[in-house]
Amino acid sequence: MKISSKDNPIIKNLIRLYQNKKERDSSGLFIVEGYNLVEEAYKAGIIERIYSINNNEIYDNYVQITPELLKKITDTVTPEGIIAVCKKKRGFIKGDKILYLDRLQDPGNIGTILRSALSFNFDTIILDECVDLYNPKVIRSSQGSIFNLNFVNDSLNNLKEEGYYIIGTEMFGTPLTEFKNTNKKIVLILGNEGNGVRKEYLELSDINLTIPMNKMESLNVSIAGSILMYELNK
Repeated sequence: MKISSKDNPIIKNLIRLYQNKKERDSSGLFIVEGYNLVEEAYKAGIIERIYSINNNEIYDNYVQITPELLKKITDTVTPEGIIAVCKKKRGFIKGDKILYLDRLQDPGNIGTILRSALSFNFDTIILDECVDLYNPKVIRSSQGSIFNLNFVNDSLNNLKEEGYYIIGTEMFGTPLTEFKNTNKKIVLILGNEGNGVRKEYLELSDINLTIPMNKMESLNVSIAGSILMYELNK
Protein backbone atom coordinates (compact mmCIF):
# COMPACT_ATOMS: atom_id res chain seq x y z
CA MET A 1 0.00 0.00 0.00
CA LYS A 2 1.26 3.49 -0.89
CA ILE A 3 -0.31 6.85 -0.01
CA SER A 4 0.48 9.87 -2.17
CA SER A 5 -2.44 12.27 -1.58
CA LYS A 6 -2.38 14.96 1.10
CA ASP A 7 -6.18 14.65 1.26
CA ASN A 8 -6.02 11.05 2.40
CA PRO A 9 -7.78 10.80 5.81
CA ILE A 10 -4.89 8.75 7.19
CA ILE A 11 -2.47 11.60 6.49
CA LYS A 12 -4.82 14.16 8.04
CA ASN A 13 -5.11 12.00 11.15
CA LEU A 14 -1.31 11.64 11.39
CA ILE A 15 -0.90 15.42 11.26
CA ARG A 16 -3.43 15.87 14.07
CA LEU A 17 -1.75 13.17 16.13
CA TYR A 18 1.66 14.78 15.71
CA GLN A 19 0.52 18.32 16.46
CA ASN A 20 -2.32 17.95 18.94
CA LYS A 21 -2.03 16.79 22.56
CA LYS A 22 -5.80 16.30 22.83
CA GLU A 23 -5.67 13.91 19.88
CA ARG A 24 -2.87 11.95 21.55
CA ASP A 25 -4.76 11.87 24.84
CA SER A 26 -8.06 10.72 23.33
CA SER A 27 -6.54 8.09 21.06
CA GLY A 28 -3.86 6.75 23.40
CA LEU A 29 -1.41 7.00 20.49
CA PHE A 30 1.66 9.05 19.65
CA ILE A 31 4.22 9.36 16.85
CA VAL A 32 7.96 8.66 16.89
CA GLU A 33 10.24 9.59 14.01
CA GLY A 34 13.63 8.45 12.78
CA TYR A 35 15.19 5.02 12.41
CA ASN A 36 16.67 4.80 15.92
CA LEU A 37 13.45 5.71 17.73
CA VAL A 38 11.33 3.49 15.50
CA GLU A 39 13.69 0.61 16.22
CA GLU A 40 13.49 1.24 19.99
CA ALA A 41 9.69 1.42 19.83
CA TYR A 42 9.65 -1.81 17.81
CA LYS A 43 11.74 -3.56 20.49
CA ALA A 44 9.34 -2.27 23.14
CA GLY A 45 6.41 -3.83 21.26
CA ILE A 46 4.30 -0.67 21.14
CA ILE A 47 4.14 0.06 17.39
CA GLU A 48 0.73 0.09 15.76
CA ARG A 49 1.80 1.06 12.24
CA ILE A 50 4.90 2.33 10.43
CA TYR A 51 4.92 4.92 7.63
CA SER A 52 8.03 5.05 5.47
CA ILE A 53 9.14 6.71 2.25
CA ASN A 54 10.89 3.45 1.35
CA ASN A 55 9.64 -0.06 0.76
CA ASN A 56 10.29 -1.12 4.35
CA GLU A 57 9.77 -4.86 4.42
CA ILE A 58 11.92 -5.36 7.52
CA TYR A 59 8.92 -4.27 9.61
CA ASP A 60 5.43 -5.68 9.80
CA ASN A 61 2.42 -3.48 9.24
CA TYR A 62 4.04 -0.64 7.30
CA VAL A 63 2.62 1.80 4.76
CA GLN A 64 4.67 3.61 2.14
CA ILE A 65 4.14 7.36 1.77
CA THR A 66 5.84 10.06 -0.31
CA PRO A 67 8.62 12.29 1.08
CA GLU A 68 6.36 15.32 0.55
CA LEU A 69 3.67 13.84 2.79
CA LEU A 70 6.19 12.97 5.49
CA LYS A 71 7.32 16.61 5.60
CA LYS A 72 3.71 17.69 6.08
CA ILE A 73 3.31 15.37 9.06
CA THR A 74 6.47 16.25 11.02
CA ASP A 75 8.29 19.47 11.84
CA THR A 76 11.77 17.97 11.51
CA VAL A 77 13.94 19.99 9.11
CA THR A 78 15.50 16.88 7.58
CA PRO A 79 13.23 13.89 8.36
CA GLU A 80 14.89 10.49 8.14
CA GLY A 81 12.08 9.01 6.08
CA ILE A 82 10.27 6.92 8.65
CA ILE A 83 7.72 7.43 11.45
CA ALA A 84 5.69 5.06 13.59
CA VAL A 85 2.35 5.35 15.36
CA CYS A 86 2.78 3.89 18.83
CA LYS A 87 0.51 2.91 21.72
CA LYS A 88 0.99 4.58 25.07
CA LYS A 89 2.00 2.22 27.85
CA ARG A 90 0.31 2.35 31.23
CA GLY A 91 2.57 2.09 34.25
CA PHE A 92 1.57 0.41 37.49
CA ILE A 93 4.62 -0.70 39.46
CA LYS A 94 6.49 1.86 41.53
CA GLY A 95 10.21 1.28 42.01
CA ASP A 96 12.49 2.26 44.88
CA LYS A 97 13.72 5.42 43.12
CA ILE A 98 11.00 7.75 41.85
CA LEU A 99 11.54 11.00 39.98
CA TYR A 100 8.77 13.55 40.49
CA LEU A 101 8.68 16.37 37.92
CA ASP A 102 6.80 19.45 39.10
CA ARG A 103 5.48 21.68 36.27
CA LEU A 104 8.45 21.36 33.90
CA GLN A 105 7.62 23.02 30.58
CA ASP A 106 10.68 22.70 28.35
CA PRO A 107 10.54 19.54 26.18
CA GLY A 108 14.33 19.39 25.85
CA ASN A 109 14.79 19.50 29.61
CA ILE A 110 12.36 16.64 30.16
CA GLY A 111 13.96 14.53 27.44
CA THR A 112 17.43 15.02 28.92
CA ILE A 113 16.14 14.28 32.43
CA LEU A 114 14.58 11.02 31.21
CA ARG A 115 17.91 9.91 29.77
CA SER A 116 19.64 10.62 33.08
CA ALA A 117 16.84 8.92 35.03
CA LEU A 118 17.33 5.72 33.04
CA SER A 119 21.11 5.95 33.46
CA PHE A 120 20.95 6.37 37.25
CA ASN A 121 18.18 3.88 38.07
CA PHE A 122 15.29 6.30 38.61
CA ASP A 123 13.05 4.03 36.59
CA THR A 124 9.67 5.38 37.77
CA ILE A 125 8.61 8.87 36.67
CA ILE A 126 5.67 11.05 37.76
CA LEU A 127 4.83 14.16 35.74
CA ASP A 128 2.78 16.78 37.59
CA GLU A 129 1.39 19.51 35.26
CA CYS A 130 4.35 19.15 32.89
CA VAL A 131 4.59 19.57 29.14
CA ASP A 132 3.10 16.57 27.33
CA LEU A 133 5.32 13.51 27.68
CA TYR A 134 4.49 12.53 24.09
CA ASN A 135 5.36 15.90 22.60
CA PRO A 136 7.61 15.09 19.59
CA LYS A 137 10.43 17.24 21.01
CA VAL A 138 10.35 15.35 24.31
CA ILE A 139 10.49 12.03 22.49
CA ARG A 140 13.38 13.09 20.26
CA SER A 141 15.45 14.49 23.11
CA SER A 142 14.82 11.39 25.25
CA GLN A 143 16.65 9.33 22.59
CA GLY A 144 14.62 6.22 23.28
CA SER A 145 14.83 6.25 27.08
CA ILE A 146 11.09 6.97 27.20
CA PHE A 147 10.43 3.37 26.10
CA ASN A 148 12.33 1.92 29.06
CA LEU A 149 10.87 3.94 31.91
CA ASN A 150 7.75 3.44 34.01
CA PHE A 151 5.34 6.40 34.07
CA VAL A 152 2.72 6.45 36.82
CA ASN A 153 0.25 8.87 38.38
CA ASP A 154 0.44 9.42 42.13
CA SER A 155 0.63 12.16 44.73
CA LEU A 156 3.43 13.02 47.12
CA ASN A 157 1.07 12.51 50.05
CA ASN A 158 0.38 8.94 48.96
CA LEU A 159 4.05 8.24 48.38
CA LYS A 160 4.92 9.54 51.84
CA GLU A 161 2.25 7.31 53.39
CA GLU A 162 3.78 4.37 51.51
CA GLY A 163 7.12 4.97 53.20
CA TYR A 164 9.01 6.89 50.55
CA TYR A 165 11.58 9.44 51.71
CA ILE A 166 10.74 12.70 49.91
CA ILE A 167 13.67 14.80 48.68
CA GLY A 168 12.91 18.32 47.50
CA THR A 169 15.29 20.72 45.77
CA GLU A 170 15.70 24.42 46.47
CA MET A 171 18.25 27.25 46.34
CA PHE A 172 19.09 27.36 50.07
CA GLY A 173 18.53 23.81 51.26
CA THR A 174 20.83 21.23 52.81
CA PRO A 175 24.05 20.99 50.76
CA LEU A 176 24.16 17.80 48.72
CA THR A 177 27.70 17.19 49.99
CA GLU A 178 26.35 16.86 53.56
CA PHE A 179 23.55 14.43 52.75
CA LYS A 180 24.04 10.74 53.45
CA ASN A 181 21.45 8.65 51.66
CA THR A 182 20.46 5.61 53.73
CA ASN A 183 16.90 5.32 52.47
CA LYS A 184 15.93 2.49 50.13
CA LYS A 185 12.74 4.13 48.87
CA ILE A 186 13.17 7.73 47.74
CA VAL A 187 11.35 10.35 45.69
CA LEU A 188 13.36 13.18 44.13
CA ILE A 189 11.39 16.30 43.16
CA LEU A 190 12.61 18.57 40.36
CA GLY A 191 10.77 21.85 39.92
CA ASN A 192 9.69 24.27 37.23
CA GLU A 193 12.45 25.98 35.22
CA GLY A 194 11.58 29.47 36.49
CA ASN A 195 9.89 28.93 39.84
CA GLY A 196 11.40 25.73 41.19
CA VAL A 197 9.50 23.25 43.35
CA ARG A 198 6.21 24.61 44.65
CA LYS A 199 6.17 25.68 48.31
CA GLU A 200 3.70 23.05 49.55
CA TYR A 201 5.90 20.27 48.15
CA LEU A 202 8.99 21.70 49.87
CA GLU A 203 7.05 21.74 53.14
CA LEU A 204 6.02 18.12 52.61
CA SER A 205 9.56 16.95 51.85
CA ASP A 206 11.68 15.13 54.41
CA ILE A 207 14.71 17.13 53.26
CA ASN A 208 15.38 19.83 50.66
CA LEU A 209 18.75 19.66 48.94
CA THR A 210 20.83 22.22 47.13
CA ILE A 211 23.94 21.74 44.98
CA PRO A 212 26.87 23.82 46.29
CA MET A 213 28.30 25.98 43.50
CA ASN A 214 31.00 28.56 42.89
CA LYS A 215 30.11 31.86 41.18
CA MET A 216 26.76 30.60 39.79
CA GLU A 217 23.41 30.89 41.56
CA SER A 218 21.60 28.12 39.72
CA LEU A 219 21.87 25.36 37.14
CA ASN A 220 19.57 24.29 34.35
CA VAL A 221 17.07 21.81 35.83
CA SER A 222 18.24 18.97 33.58
CA ILE A 223 21.86 19.46 34.68
CA ALA A 224 20.94 19.81 38.35
CA GLY A 225 18.66 16.78 38.15
CA SER A 226 21.37 14.68 36.53
CA ILE A 227 23.87 15.57 39.27
CA LEU A 228 21.37 14.78 42.01
CA MET A 229 20.31 11.46 40.49
CA TYR A 230 23.95 10.44 40.02
CA GLU A 231 24.77 11.18 43.67
CA LEU A 232 21.59 9.57 45.03
CA ASN A 233 22.30 6.43 43.01
CA LYS A 234 25.63 5.87 44.76
